[in-house]
Amino acid sequence: MVNTGKPSKGCYLCRARRIKCDEGKPSCLRCQKSKRECPGYRDEFELKLRDQTKATKRKSSACFETEIPTFTVDPYSYQFGQSGNDRPTKRRMNTSENGTIYRTIDSIKTATTNSFYISSYNACGSPEPSMPISPVSDIENELLRSPKTVIPRQFSPPIDQQATCFFFSNFVLLPRGRTAKGNLDFLIPLVYDSSRETSLVLALNAVALVAFANQPNARKLLPLADRQYVTALNQINNDLQDVHKAKEDATLAAVFLLSFYEQISSHLMSLIGWESHINGAVALVKARGKGQLDTKIGRSLFDAVRTHMTVECISRSKDVKEGIDWWTSFASEDKVQRVVSELNLKVADLRAETHRICTLEGHTTESIEKVLNHMKKAERIEKEYVDWYANLPEEWTPKVVAWVDDTAEKDLEFTPCYPGRVDVYGELWMATTHNIVRASRLFILTTILRCTAWITADLDYKITPEYVKISRQASVLIEDIVSSIPFFFGWKAPDSEFPISENSYFPCGNDSKISGKGVTGVWAIWPVFAAAASDFATNSQRLWLRGRLKYIAEHLGIRQAEMLLQLPTRYPSTFIYRDRIKIEDLKRAKMASMVGGKYSSMCGTPATST
Repeated sequence: MVNTGKPSKGCYLCRARRIKCDEGKPSCLRCQKSKRECPGYRDEFELKLRDQTKATKRKSSACFETEIPTFTVDPYSYQFGQSGNDRPTKRRMNTSENGTIYRTIDSIKTATTNSFYISSYNACGSPEPSMPISPVSDIENELLRSPKTVIPRQFSPPIDQQATCFFFSNFVLLPRGRTAKGNLDFLIPLVYDSSRETSLVLALNAVALVAFANQPNARKLLPLADRQYVTALNQINNDLQDVHKAKEDATLAAVFLLSFYEQISSHLMSLIGWESHINGAVALVKARGKGQLDTKIGRSLFDAVRTHMTVECISRSKDVKEGIDWWTSFASEDKVQRVVSELNLKVADLRAETHRICTLEGHTTESIEKVLNHMKKAERIEKEYVDWYANLPEEWTPKVVAWVDDTAEKDLEFTPCYPGRVDVYGELWMATTHNIVRASRLFILTTILRCTAWITADLDYKITPEYVKISRQASVLIEDIVSSIPFFFGWKAPDSEFPISENSYFPCGNDSKISGKGVTGVWAIWPVFAAAASDFATNSQRLWLRGRLKYIAEHLGIRQAEMLLQLPTRYPSTFIYRDRIKIEDLKRAKMASMVGGKYSSMCGTPATST
């Protein structure tokens, strides 16, 4: 121990005032003269043995940073129990103010001997193995080679393991019971059986890194995430050259993870990349055939691809490949979910057909009949949704738990609750199903109005009875979406208990609450966008909904929300305008061809087109 000199025997007050104490007993005279109460003296044993722990820590940390901000992460050497109830304790790691993640020499040396353990997949009956996600990786070596990287003497897990733990504790949900729903739960058993250099682990590292890098204090990891993405993509392309590997669960999961990477990354081409990877996953599902549904992992992958394909087809107005019957013939045993999946697929096909029907040139008898039949088809699907609502079990019914008073317009973009009622649901996945249905119904109403606008081309469609009726229906659907969103992001009213039973859990971390995590942003993003882009949302509702999209992008790390905010689409008005412009273009092209044909016949020269 360092010699700091002879310790003072003066009283506490004299030592604090830095004056000499006369050491009188039971109290010193200096305190009495200054009319202060003497607090007494230190114990003689304390004078001989002094605790210098705090001073040592202060001197040690002063060598690196005067004050290092911290955030909590979960330990990477924790083995989870089968039930998912065992939770690890939290430790702290350090970051600099510019976002550089600090590493330790000791953690680098011991990374190959420490492993990151995850819980077993009960339903698959697999033994409980211990699997290192990845020892010291190229990502860490990249950071260590950087001249700006600071390595203090403090324990910190490897970067890729921090990212993987963060991803598992925010986006991967495991179901507890048979009726519970998970998210990306197929990853757990598949990663068990994968080595470090497989396409699945490489894709997992990429998506985990980009999710981690989207946090405010880790943005410098984005280039590393992009490099991991390219590495994973190259490995997947190699696997697809092998007929047997192309049909493996791990390959399909890797492709699906890359679509998820595009969803949470912030690149300008993310929407196109997301669509491309979804199409790739759909192609693999088709090639795998019915045999893929023989296992729980196969069924989980099938459901995940079908769900994302449905959203992608609806948003892009694309036909459902292979047809609705093929995708619903292997439906879930849950009747409620099965009906919804089938109806959502019908909406995707309906939207694709609407683009073709509502751009027919000329109001001939045949064209009018096609448009009227298409409108009736949309009305039948809408009625099926209404019947689905009427037959829902009681546990699916949302409950009103709070009423929020008016909020100043300048605060609407940032407030967690829109003025009015707040609804809660038995499960978050139930709320997600409700909102996907509401968004689909908004698109059905858009189809009906587009048909109305085509039929009444010479009139203003906004003065038709159909518009009045649909505006009321759409307003109710938007209000329902708005009332559900606080439930997704963890808002709670004072002195209110939300009747929620979360039957799913994260395989990493000790926070059991699902609301307010990254997965809720994935579930909420498209319904929020559908409501915000509707003509029937009020200005205040649109302002608040766009604020929620910003929250999803900036706080939950789903950067696709930023792309959606930049889209100029307002429907149905934008679609109706485009329909009419396209019809006019077709008319002009037809007239030009007719004039060109006559001119060429008179001149004896072939007509040219521009």
